[in-house]
Amino acid sequence: MNSRDLTISTLSPVHIGCDEVYEPSNFVIHDGLLYALDATQLAAELTDSERQTLLRLAEERAPIGAIQRFFKSHASRFAALASHPVMVAAGIAREYDEKMGRPVQQGAGSPDTYALFPIIRTAYRPIDNAPYLPGSSLKGSLRTAWLNHLIHRHGNPLTANDERDRNKARTLQERLLGYRFGQFQDDPFRHIALADAHPDDDADPPPTRVLYAISKKKRPSERGASELNVFLETLPDALPAAFHGELRLGPAGKITWNMLCDACNRFYRPQLEAELKHELLGQRIDPDWKRLIGALLGNELAQLAEARQGFLLRVGKHSGAESVTLDGVRSIKILGKRENGKQTSDYRSNTTEKRFATLNRAADSGLLPFGWIWVSACDDQHRHLVDRLRAQLAERSQPLRDEHRERLLAIADEREARRQRADEAAARERDTADAEAARQARLASLTPAEREIAEFRETFANRRQQLRGGKDKPNTAYHAKAAQLARKALEDADWTPAEKAAAADAIEEWLPQVVAVDLKDARKKLKLAALKTGSAA
Repeated sequence: MNSRDLTISTLSPVHIGCDEVYEPSNFVIHDGLLYALDATQLAAELTDSERQTLLRLAEERAPIGAIQRFFKSHASRFAALASHPVMVAAGIAREYDEKMGRPVQQGAGSPDTYALFPIIRTAYRPIDNAPYLPGSSLKGSLRTAWLNHLIHRHGNPLTANDERDRNKARTLQERLLGYRFGQFQDDPFRHIALADAHPDDDADPPPTRVLYAISKKKRPSERGASELNVFLETLPDALPAAFHGELRLGPAGKITWNMLCDACNRFYRPQLEAELKHELLGQRIDPDWKRLIGALLGNELAQLAEARQGFLLRVGKHSGAESVTLDGVRSIKILGKRENGKQTSDYRSNTTEKRFATLNRAADSGLLPFGWIWVSACDDQHRHLVDRLRAQLAERSQPLRDEHRERLLAIADEREARRQRADEAAARERDTADAEAARQARLASLTPAEREIAEFRETFANRRQQLRGGKDKPNTAYHAKAAQLARKALEDADWTPAEKAAAADAIEEWLPQVVAVDLKDARKKLKLAALKTGSAA
């Protein structure tokens, strides 16, 4: 089996869905970062009062707004519990502050409507929340490029009858690849294995960032592009060598590495160049990013592609219909206006709009296309080209990656400090429990009289600590406790002379430390001399 180790760099923002979202009850946004919350850890952190508050809010007629306000009001505290920070576009962070917990629509007699604020997650590893690139997504993009290569090589195999078939896409694949539906053992892509691509275990996980996904018309139009109502967590652009995977080509397969490189670069490169050069949207693309990618396409990427050291791919959500359909047979459904209450549509070979990632909702400039990556399996002869490519990508993304690393270090420091505080608290609890056990054992070894004297000393010692140098007034509670001990020592026939003397000593020592009394007067009133001599009252 022919195996290639792959290194993957992002060229533009990438979002590969995982059917999960961040919801306001499992994250907070604080200081420009989204902090994902672990339900178990959060439950342990909440006080009994806070748990009761949450239960009460959940039972309200319109609980969404109240629960959103609860989490937002505790954002600073809950952020300290999180181990998974996500960068957030400043505009989205402002919307969170302005809209979270506030009704977007109020109706008379009906519950208020609140923004749900869902943020769609990109694919991640549950064990550590690190992003990764699923092999199935990468292989799907490879397959599209290969099918397009076969179309250019052999032409469109569909007949007029096939064009009317609802399963024509499946029929097209079967004829191009030479297999029948249900007989997948004949599909040549069964001989291609593409592993999930993961971050380097010895490095910090790549950052992710929540951005707006917006639509822009390819041509000026009176009807504006529809605005997306959700936000996407993305892998940022220009992350060099961020993921590592493996491509295995089976010995029985007829598709080689060089063939895949040529197919992908011939299919995807013209699409990327067309986006950069688009007469309208090209002017709105981030100019620095546009210059960087344009320069790479004309130099390092071009040379690496020509030497078959890697290939362009477009993966994930909002890659564009043109990137997931084939030249010559492309038929994209375009929605039109509603007429007589019905949605109209037609089919075209190109879309009328593009989806872009952006830091702000207005999105008049600074746009970035979704999904572009460079997959590399470079030999030593071309290592200098890969090094130059990565250096240029790194220069663009360095500030973002540095900020991410600082955040991770701060979170690690806070987690360690929290662990130390927990350990110290546990140690104090153990010491307290051990001291209490020793105290109980010591008290159990005493006679009833000795036990009362010991408890008197403890009680007065605790009160002295509470008073912090002050003293109680005479004839108050602690003065009465001393009088009660003296009276019992005098009157209880079971007390020995030594125990009575010990009671007198305890009162003489502790009463003036806690109560503002004249000791000489107290000795006389409490009959401490009689206790010491063992004489009767």
